[in-house]
Amino acid sequence: MTITQATTAGNAAPTGRQFRISAESGVDDRVVSAVITELGGTIRSLTVDGEPLIEEFPEFGLPKHCEGEIMIPWPNRVRDGRWSHDGEDLQLAISEPERGNAIHGLVKYRLHKVVCRSATDLTLQVRIYPSEGYPFPLDVETTYSVSPQGLKVTHALTNKSARPAPAAIGAHPYIRVGATPMQDVSLTINAASYVVVDERLNPVGTSPVSGTPMDLSAGPKVGWLHLDTAFLDLTPATDGMYRHLLEAPNGDAVEVWGDANYQYAQVYTTTRYPAGGHRTAVAVEPMTALPNAFNSGAGLRWLEPGEEWISTWGISHRIGRARGTHNREEY
Repeated sequence: MTITQATTAGNAAPTGRQFRISAESGVDDRVVSAVITELGGTIRSLTVDGEPLIEEFPEFGLPKHCEGEIMIPWPNRVRDGRWSHDGEDLQLAISEPERGNAIHGLVKYRLHKVVCRSATDLTLQVRIYPSEGYPFPLDVETTYSVSPQGLKVTHALTNKSARPAPAAIGAHPYIRVGATPMQDVSLTINAASYVVVDERLNPVGTSPVSGTPMDLSAGPKVGWLHLDTAFLDLTPATDGMYRHLLEAPNGDAVEVWGDANYQYAQVYTTTRYPAGGHRTAVAVEPMTALPNAFNSGAGLRWLEPGEEWISTWGISHRIGRARGTHNREEY
């Protein structure tokens, strides 16, 4: 069985081909669907029975607010786009000109090649070619899998260089819990510390969350939060995964999770989504490294020549008891 393409015949979407994958539960007929774009391997849509689990952008539009983007070989920012390696000063393109930083990696504007596909799974591949700011060839293969529980994303990075190459991974989904206004959704992040930033949102240190508005362990409402903040010293769940929970008043919930590689998370809240609008939105971003990791080394992974690095993160959902009979602990 082959995956369907969501793009209307004869019309090219600016993000290339649109690949839809879906899975149906044999228990309650729930259908989970995702749409992945050829450009950037971006997650454009994720729904359960038509209800959104992430903020979408139009098929014939662009992700103007980084919706669903994959961030490789670095998440977040590199200060001034500058870093040094083996005594050489390197300059990345300034992709955040208003703050003078390089932001969110190198794959979001690159066309991805289909490796394999089925009704429920899609594997895309892209090569990062050497450049002045990142002089390493890096193969990125990403598999998107849907099930009745949600979406699982697996990245396999392979260093094709003859020397060690630095790499880090992040994702940028804006989470939805169906039709519930996001200001009414509670957000739980179990972290002991957060990153303190300057006026350009670059790190200047870390601080404990205890006794500050950065302590999200009690699940405050998103509408109370004003964050563009990286969290560290996360508390893993009993299964070793890092889990971040968003819950609606009726018990419906969405969880952003990552394996042991994803020891950091960025949270960004806005009341002006989309830009100039008036709707609250929140991005919960699993990351394998902190902002400016090319300079600090915090969480940065150095891949040996030919080495492959595999990591997995995902978005899961549950239906609250107020709407169904599902176990509240089932994701």
